[in-house]
Amino acid sequence: MDKYKRLVSNTILFAISTFSSKILNFFLTTYHTHMMGTGAYGSMDAIIAIGNVFIPIVSLGISNAIIRFGLEKGINKRSLYTNGLLSLLLGFMILLILTPLLDLVPFIGGTIGDYWPLLLIFVFTSCLRTLNCQFVRAREMVRLYAIDGILCTIANLFFNVLFLSGFHLGATGLILALICSDASSALFLFFVSRIWKYIRFRRIDTRLFQTMLRYSVPLISASIFWWVTNTSDKLFITSMLGSEVNGLFATSYRLPTLLTIVATLFTEAWQISAFTDGTRAGREEFFSRVWNAYQSVMFLAGAGIILLCQPIMKVYVSDAFYAGWIYIPLLTFATVFSSFDNFLNSIYMAEKRSGLSLITMAVGAVLNLILNGLLIPRWGVQGAAFATFASYFVVFLLRAVNTRGLIRVDFAPFVLFLNLALMGFESYWMLTDTPLWPLWCSLCVLLMAILSFSSLWDTAKHILAMGKRRKARH
Repeated sequence: MDKYKRLVSNTILFAISTFSSKILNFFLTTYHTHMMGTGAYGSMDAIIAIGNVFIPIVSLGISNAIIRFGLEKGINKRSLYTNGLLSLLLGFMILLILTPLLDLVPFIGGTIGDYWPLLLIFVFTSCLRTLNCQFVRAREMVRLYAIDGILCTIANLFFNVLFLSGFHLGATGLILALICSDASSALFLFFVSRIWKYIRFRRIDTRLFQTMLRYSVPLISASIFWWVTNTSDKLFITSMLGSEVNGLFATSYRLPTLLTIVATLFTEAWQISAFTDGTRAGREEFFSRVWNAYQSVMFLAGAGIILLCQPIMKVYVSDAFYAGWIYIPLLTFATVFSSFDNFLNSIYMAEKRSGLSLITMAVGAVLNLILNGLLIPRWGVQGAAFATFASYFVVFLLRAVNTRGLIRVDFAPFVLFLNLALMGFESYWMLTDTPLWPLWCSLCVLLMAILSFSSLWDTAKHILAMGKRRKARH
């Protein structure tokens, strides 16, 4: 299959899965904010954030190796899955042993409190679901992956309503809903795709296991650094400004994360195309063409979110959370560049250069911690939002330069800078309440749409032309 056609086909299938889950999470925030106050929601968001940093550690980052090596020809799938499951079990045992020590860490133990048992179960079920999902993707069972995404979304909705509205469990119910939906998904994939046939602990391929670990272990640190950049601000805010303020911040962050619907579904499809299609000679054109379309869509979607953030927040959350709209512009910038960083990370994965992913993300994480400590006392939540954006922006610059030694991508710098400037003007006019700001902001979005049309149309024509040539050959 032509790589462009494969990319479009996989993107559509992943969209079915990703769009349903991300949209549900977006609207569940509305439900959660009405069921819980800002303090309870902020505390629970911080606990889940801590759980998310344990996930790559417990799994030893092996899910990255599952998808990377699983798409290669000649790799024994039984050895691949067995190694992945073994890594997960070993990692979880280590976490259990270290839990008493972790409980003494102020940022961790003081936040989690009595929720340790639930958090541990959440980490395990999430790791198991991720392992099974990546293994299904590695076997290129894309339709099953999409179906599972929809069913997991339905299960998540059901358990949220059951535990929050039915049993009135509050914050505990939110974690239980995540556990039950992840466990349901893991079991569904395990039985439907007959994963049990791929487990054989009696014959461990130690050579493959070592190769997988050499690839995945650097990505553990990269995932932690990514977490630091993306989530540590919530812990800083909770510690310095209180859980209620973190509740506002966490809620306002939900709207920009709608951009991750586009980014995630594209990245998952992009990874398969990047790993399996084409030769090195044709990759540069492929990567450059896809990048131009990708950055156009991300900037345009980001500008649209900024323009509509006030009316959306008015409907989206309860009145107690509405004030958080002022954080959305900077957080949208951060999400756009986070998506760009993920795009460039696909180059590292395709070239098996996970160490470079670690180094670039470490720089961003350290910068984020420094800026959070300096800016939050002065600028409050806006300081945290700026720290997140600045960190992702620096990582993008590092990766844009660094990846040129691997695959030379044409980043179209003039278009990139113009889109960035237009979105900057839009944010400034809105935040300063400039007279007629809705008009000026709308003009910015219109200019960005005109600017993006060329690259999007060029990519669409190329895909259509490929399809016609393919039909002509048959």
